[in-house]
Amino acid sequence: MSEILVIWDVMLDKYTYWDVVRLNPEWPNPLLNVEKEEYKLWWSANVAANIASINWSCDLIWVVWNDDNKQVFTDECNNFNINFFPIISEFPTITKVRFIENTYHQQLLRVDYENKILLSDENIGTIIQIIEKNNYKIIVISDYNKWVINEKLINKIKEFSEKNNIQVLVDSKPYNYKLFKDFALIKPNFKEFCEMIGTEIQNKDKDIEKYAIEFVKEMNTNLVITRWKKWASLVTKDGKYYHIKTQAQKVFDVTWAGDTFIAMVAFAIFKWLSLKEAVDLWNRASWIVIEKVWTAVITKKELNV
Repeated sequence: MSEILVIWDVMLDKYTYWDVVRLNPEWPNPLLNVEKEEYKLWWSANVAANIASINWSCDLIWVVWNDDNKQVFTDECNNFNINFFPIISEFPTITKVRFIENTYHQQLLRVDYENKILLSDENIGTIIQIIEKNNYKIIVISDYNKWVINEKLINKIKEFSEKNNIQVLVDSKPYNYKLFKDFALIKPNFKEFCEMIGTEIQNKDKDIEKYAIEFVKEMNTNLVITRWKKWASLVTKDGKYYHIKTQAQKVFDVTWAGDTFIAMVAFAIFKWLSLKEAVDLWNRASWIVIEKVWTAVITKKELNV
């Protein structure tokens, strides 16, 4: 078992690579000839994969169905040395199927299989039992707002983590953020932060400082805001703030940057680094991950840790 746990929304990402060989004789549209298919982990599972890739292992809990995609998802977790604790539900494992043109890697179409549902009391009980049985030092909540955030579960995690000195790091969507008051850290991106404070501010250091310090006091938490090309700002509970610029030379895709960010911070805190050092570690990783295509996982060798 690992001492780092990741919890909340998980998803299986399926990539179908194709070429157009001819037009469909039955209808005026192209026929796609599938060249290969591959699977990747996304959402909380991508966070866990990034942690496991540099920390040798990571635990992951969330809800899937007992379907074929659950087995594929579990196999992908095993490939990354993720200890996956599946909570079985009656709804299909969330899966996104992307159809990617083989030459230029352009996405033609995406098909989503997902339902937004409530956790049952039985689900909550099982999750809490797993948490209580393991000696976790860090818990990462990666909320993609796909399952309805359950206040009962959050409160139980908060109560248990405070009693056992567990650091809880949260990557939350704006709708749910108030539930995470008093946790160790909240990490929105700039757009999400504006929604949390209910004000559209400019993406400038002075504006960030003004509103972030108020947010930190209100929420009793440390705050990291990812700011795209301007990259990240850290505001600590003791009122200190840092603006960290990216080392990236070019930006291909920032879609997965938030997952890698919270993963790097979790790993760094687990290794007893300060929050500033944790954000600096992500800055070292930033030039690697945002130059990758599609779902990105950084390796120990790339990060040189």
